[in-house]
Amino acid sequence: MSRKRYIFICKAMVLSMTFFLLSGCGKDASENTNAEIEETREQEEMSETELKEDQTDVEQEEIVSTTQNADTEVMNATIYYVDADTAEIVTKTAEVKNEKDIWNILKEEGVLSEDCEILNFKINEAEKKIDLDFNSATGERIRSMGTTGETEIIGCIVNTYLDTYGCDGIRLTEEGNVLQTSSGANFDGYSGKITF
Repeated sequence: MSRKRYIFICKAMVLSMTFFLLSGCGKDASENTNAEIEETREQEEMSETELKEDQTDVEQEEIVSTTQNADTEVMNATIYYVDADTAEIVTKTAEVKNEKDIWNILKEEGVLSEDCEILNFKINEAEKKIDLDFNSATGERIRSMGTTGETEIIGCIVNTYLDTYGCDGIRLTEEGNVLQTSSGANFDGYSGKITF
């Protein structure tokens, strides 16, 4: 075999091996590249999912925070009550956080007795209406006061909540039923402010 022919065969073999290796590496590289692309896609999808979950968590935390702030936000309430010395209806301003604070101040001022409790309280801000449901002890307290006393107690409750929440009407119910007074008056529907 001539030297030229030997060099030619060697070069051909080297080129063949190089081509073979490069094509194999290229295949591995493309497979690796495809695998890397797929892995990157999965990571991006996971990141998007985690981001959405994080956003949902943040939104839920904001809702909880807003709810807590709504409960802890202090507002000024105009409390109507009967003055012990003059027996006239008077008002005072008190800082409250919610409807139960108002109810407790009405108890402190003697409008309601200790066994009087709120069962449900809803505000329809769009219609400026309040639904206030209380226990039977509250109904008994109202009915035990005679006509004038009934008007005073109901007036103090109605006017206090309407003024404090800036509403036009309030519906009082006794354990979900229409409030009936000892004088036979039915408080069916929404009442506006009461004049004394």
